[in-house]
Amino acid sequence: METERFKRQLDIVDPDKYDFPIHILGVGGIGSWAALLLAKMGAQYITIYDEDKVEDHNVASQFFKESQLGELKTSALADNIEEHSGLIISTKDLEKEKEIEKGLVIIAIDSMEARWSKANLFAKKDLFIIDARMGGLQLEIYFQHANEYVSTLVPPLEVENDSCTGSSICFNCAVIGGLLANYVRKYADGERDKQEILFEFNDINLFKG
Repeated sequence: METERFKRQLDIVDPDKYDFPIHILGVGGIGSWAALLLAKMGAQYITIYDEDKVEDHNVASQFFKESQLGELKTSALADNIEEHSGLIISTKDLEKEKEIEKGLVIIAIDSMEARWSKANLFAKKDLFIIDARMGGLQLEIYFQHANEYVSTLVPPLEVENDSCTGSSICFNCAVIGGLLANYVRKYADGERDKQEILFEFNDINLFKG
């Protein structure tokens, strides 16, 4: 890859190391920012999966424009990323996740039920998973091989749901997108040890496992 654009980051991240597929499941508050940052870091093989359309409340916290209301999130995000980075990324319907066989999977979906489904789908595949979860002013990230992913999940009935007016704020979305990009850097550098991060904005506390 031409490195002039990335010359100020080469001692931190070399784009040539991103020679593996990155699959981002869900491109809302978490996934849209993660995709943008990874593209700006030089990741070349990004595929995004979603089936939702851009709604008005998405504009406040996600990487979409008001002019994109009603568009599919995947196509709208792909356009935005090309505009901001020059990178053309792939888009697929969420059901195509069944075809994923290699690379890194970023799970940025909304529900615990859906995460259980992904755990069962990927458990026997040679994949690495980064799962990002967010609620209001709190975030969690889990970094592990697919066969260990189920250990991070809890029964859906034990999950406390945030109120619709307290579930998402732009700075939390941007921060978790940045942390995800850093974990992709770790993966590219060959780091595969299971890790987790819990962060709370109110107390500015970071818990790393």
